[in-house]
Amino acid sequence: MNFRAVSYYLGKILLILGALMLLPLVVMVYYSLNGFAEASVQSFLIPIAIIVAMGALLTFKKPKNFNIFAKEGFAICGLAWIIMSLLGALPFVISSAIPNYIDAVFETASGFTTTGASILTEIHSLPKSILFWRSFTHWIGGMGILSFMIAILPKAKGNQMYIMRAEVPGPTASKVTSKISVSARILYIIYFVMTILEIAVLYFGSMISGDNIRFFDCVVNAFSTAGTGGFSVLNNSILGYNSPFTEWVLTIFMFLFGINFNLYYFFLTRRFKDVFKDEELRGYIILNVTSVILITLNISSMYSNISTAIRDSFFTVNSIMSTTGFCTADFNQWPTFSKVLLVILMCVGCSAGSTGGGLKIVRAELFIKQMLCDIRQMLRPHAVVKVRINKKTVDDRIMKGVTSYLNIYIITMVISVILISFDNFSPTTSFTAVIACFNNIGPGLDLVGPTGNFADFNALSKLVLVFDMLAGRLELFPIILLFSPNTWRKTK
Repeated sequence: MNFRAVSYYLGKILLILGALMLLPLVVMVYYSLNGFAEASVQSFLIPIAIIVAMGALLTFKKPKNFNIFAKEGFAICGLAWIIMSLLGALPFVISSAIPNYIDAVFETASGFTTTGASILTEIHSLPKSILFWRSFTHWIGGMGILSFMIAILPKAKGNQMYIMRAEVPGPTASKVTSKISVSARILYIIYFVMTILEIAVLYFGSMISGDNIRFFDCVVNAFSTAGTGGFSVLNNSILGYNSPFTEWVLTIFMFLFGINFNLYYFFLTRRFKDVFKDEELRGYIILNVTSVILITLNISSMYSNISTAIRDSFFTVNSIMSTTGFCTADFNQWPTFSKVLLVILMCVGCSAGSTGGGLKIVRAELFIKQMLCDIRQMLRPHAVVKVRINKKTVDDRIMKGVTSYLNIYIITMVISVILISFDNFSPTTSFTAVIACFNNIGPGLDLVGPTGNFADFNALSKLVLVFDMLAGRLELFPIILLFSPNTWRKTK
């Protein structure tokens, strides 16, 4: 392990985090000057001072050897997200918005990992700066702060691919250009532009439709949508706006942010063939539309207006598949078939290379293709059968990694459910709480459903769920490998 290089990169990440925390400070100053009850300036100044001091200390002396490999990449990634969650919680505690530090860490980890699970029972009355920071963590975590570091520090030495590979969701990390720093920059530009576009559509569209939603709400909802996080500024989430226009806009953008961002680059560079032949995109669309149709048919008898049933179905399916977690309907009250289908969608998630969570569509497709290949192999033992996707043969190492991921995924979920079952909540609550956190969804069923939260879990259960959120966001391995002694052996 190259400890000096790891600590140097962690220091750079801390400096970036400190700089990003200046934005909610600006929001706090603005609303204070306009007569709003705001958090104290210390709520952000103290954390910024601590974070910048730590970052400056770690980057004061550059390491002689910048060489990093897989274990350094995993260590940087895992430690960075843990440190961000621990330090990012300070504004909540200092402002007394969330006095309990464990609760604050839960809320912050939920923000950065774009989970959207909350311990807060009252949201609307919180200071604007706190609400901004809460949703802004979604935007920061959506594309990943390590990817952001690579994008803005293109001249940084070392093998950046190992860092990118550790953070980017999916079975493989791909580049849109030959240079990883340029790829990261392009994807972040697309991410930024789509976020600005969503803000503009929400704000100006609401004015035209007569809903007149505040600009602040449009910004934080766009942050939550872009990062597929789901934190809202209203106690009853998006339903509180009573705006069909807003619901449809959010539905569309939740769907768009659940697509692999590489495809947007291919589309912009007129590589339309690469877009339309993508099997994961086709699978994402087919599963989305099929689920909407089935749920609409299943819940239609509960609605007096079929258009409302269709809108709620579209919104909920895209909220769950993109792992955003916004709510316009209490799907706890839906028939069992719809709830089971939603739980399946929670696990599957959206596309690799998007800002969403879950197993990813491409992994599900690889599982199915591998199963079919195994059946063909049993019928024809001497035949050479290979898994293919997008007309390309999948490397055996990738298939082995996918299988290992599924095994660790199941084992981690089982252990987590067992640990939080000591809280003595219903099996549905315990099971879906783990699923919701592990797959970075937000709401589950029963006590943790759309109208509930995670406040009643004890401290141990919350820490287990924090681990699940981080492990799910980082695709398991960066967090799991932090506990391996081999990871920490010093490089000779």
